[in-house]
Amino acid sequence: MGKSITVSYSFRDVLVNIGLTYNIQKNGEIQTIACSVDGTILPQWLQLSKFEIMSSYDHGKYTPLFNEIIYGKNMDTVLFIDKVYLEIMVKEKMKVLAFANN
Repeated sequence: MGKSITVSYSFRDVLVNIGLTYNIQKNGEIQTIACSVDGTILPQWLQLSKFEIMSSYDHGKYTPLFNEIIYGKNMDTVLFIDKVYLEIMVKEKMKVLAFANN
């Protein structure tokens, strides 16, 4: 059973709340977050209902890894997935290198 999170995203000045289920797997220094959008109706701008976000772990911090599948989609999909990643990492109390203070 996965964990749940709701992520708010503003599309054309309209705030949309999207529920997701996610699982985190770690394999050595690589972390994979598998996400699935709850519900059957997706916003028109969201081009993926399931996606994975990968990170490498080094010195207590995570660095997101480039995913060609995600970055080949429209800008709103990419920005939403970036926001999902950040909100999951905050919820799980994991430091992301780009946003870490130390």
